[in-house]
Amino acid sequence: MNTFIALEKLEEIDLQDYHEVWLTTSERWPQDPETAQRVCLWRADRELTRDVEIDDVYFQNLPRLWLLVDDLHDKPAVSHVEQALNVRIGELQLEGEFLPDEKDKVPSGDKRTDLRS
Repeated sequence: MNTFIALEKLEEIDLQDYHEVWLTTSERWPQDPETAQRVCLWRADRELTRDVEIDDVYFQNLPRLWLLVDDLHDKPAVSHVEQALNVRIGELQLEGEFLPDEKDKVPSGDKRTDLRS
């Protein structure tokens, strides 16, 4: 599940419903190989149990929240988004990692390009 929201709606959304928060420059399917303008801002800490075998595909299909910025090199704009996200995570008392390394991609057969509901 991928969801795009405007930054103004961040204070209303329950981030517990999302595994990662990403920043991108396009509302097209951000995972497309030709879309290089994206960065993972935050990844939630998840507690794993030993009763289920989980592979990388499972983690790639977890819910992601996407925020839009015109240019990832615009440091003030990116910093503004990071600060807003940090405030919201603090309000919800969530645990996670800021700016985590991007995970390797596993091929997917899903070719849809519009993330809006």
